[in-house]
Amino acid sequence: MIDEKIITNQMSVMNNAVFKPVNLENEMNYYWTERSQSYSDQNTAQLHSDRRTTWEKLIFGHMTDETAQLKVLDIGTGPGFFAVLAALRGHKVTAVDMNQDMLNKAKQNAKRSGCNVEFIKVGNMLPFKDQSFDLIVSRDVTWTLTSPEKQLRNWADKLKKGGSLLYFDAEWYNYLLDDALIAMHEQKKREIISKGGFSYGKAYKLSEIAFKLPMTYRSRPQWDDEFWKMQKGFDCIIHPEINRHIYNEMEQMQYELFQEFLVSVKRKY
Repeated sequence: MIDEKIITNQMSVMNNAVFKPVNLENEMNYYWTERSQSYSDQNTAQLHSDRRTTWEKLIFGHMTDETAQLKVLDIGTGPGFFAVLAALRGHKVTAVDMNQDMLNKAKQNAKRSGCNVEFIKVGNMLPFKDQSFDLIVSRDVTWTLTSPEKQLRNWADKLKKGGSLLYFDAEWYNYLLDDALIAMHEQKKREIISKGGFSYGKAYKLSEIAFKLPMTYRSRPQWDDEFWKMQKGFDCIIHPEINRHIYNEMEQMQYELFQEFLVSVKRKY
């Protein structure tokens, strides 16, 4: 079962609602440094599977002209999955992350794939000029945002007129707020291990961090839909429950409790 210390952290955060961005970002940075190799292995496997075509359709099928060369920004690139996908299609790609070890893995993966990507280490706010990119993509990053309203708007401001922001995510840790869901998650983890699925031994560390993150306490993607409706000059479409499209059979079992969604944001002016 889940550690009592984690439950204590949960109650403290829920009662006080105090989020300290710098400390949280340091904690996450340390975790992803340890996790970089195994996470890179997972992403690389998807890059060389039949799922690659599905990801490409989900991302570039939104473009009015799929043949045009785009300026693409991949936020929280991790091992560079989206960055490599875009670069292999001939786009001019910039990929950013807060973790240097992840960026190192991404550079290696891009080199192996024979593509050119500009990789940059950044903080929690993007350093680029507004209206710089045609397409901004991100995968499983928004749940980690320490100031989500401010950061998401910062992302969208980097879009050119007519540009699109596509981000994929899930409610990865909201189950921690419900005892029944915690028990269900523990049972599912045992099932995954028994069938040869992947389980990261130190994942509990990220659970402890998740209690301190604002997005853990928000219902998604409903929250995302409401947020973008309040932003003038942007249209938003939510694509819920896309697991069956992006994951193979084993991955669908592994992520059954975490339904991935896609938020598609377009800048009108």
